[in-house]
Amino acid sequence: MPDIDPLFLKLDQLISQSRLNALAVLLAGDRRERLVRMMRSLGELPQGAYLLGTGPSTVGIIRLSVDEVVLGRAATPLEEPKEAVVDYVVNDTLYFTPHEVSRVHAKVIRQPQNQFFLVDIDSTCGTFLNGERLSPVGEGYPLSHGDVISLGPSQVSTYVFWVVSPT
Repeated sequence: MPDIDPLFLKLDQLISQSRLNALAVLLAGDRRERLVRMMRSLGELPQGAYLLGTGPSTVGIIRLSVDEVVLGRAATPLEEPKEAVVDYVVNDTLYFTPHEVSRVHAKVIRQPQNQFFLVDIDSTCGTFLNGERLSPVGEGYPLSHGDVISLGPSQVSTYVFWVVSPT
């Protein structure tokens, strides 16, 4: 590759190696210990609804405490920023370009009686609920405890809809 700057080769190697290292760290630990820590941590969540980020660019806990939460990503250097507000930014810019997540991709809407719905905001690669691609038309799709949400078809940018009921 004579026309590629060596620094780009280094960036490529670092990006790839960091993903492999993250996987190695995850798998090196004892699974039972990971599960016990996860159960203990999620057991401390207050009553309410959450998105649990499970992908490498979505890890974290998002409390759904407002009527609408928009998911998307920041613009890359090749794109104009959008004026729309994104509440939670997914870091889906592998190699500094977008992978599957649109800048304004999907939203979770809270209706009366704490009913939650997932809406695709006409994303480029689609929003998936339990493996099924959503149509970007309509009021959205109802969410239930344990549903899996994927921003894009690869199942890389994923969330689990989690509800902590009153005890």
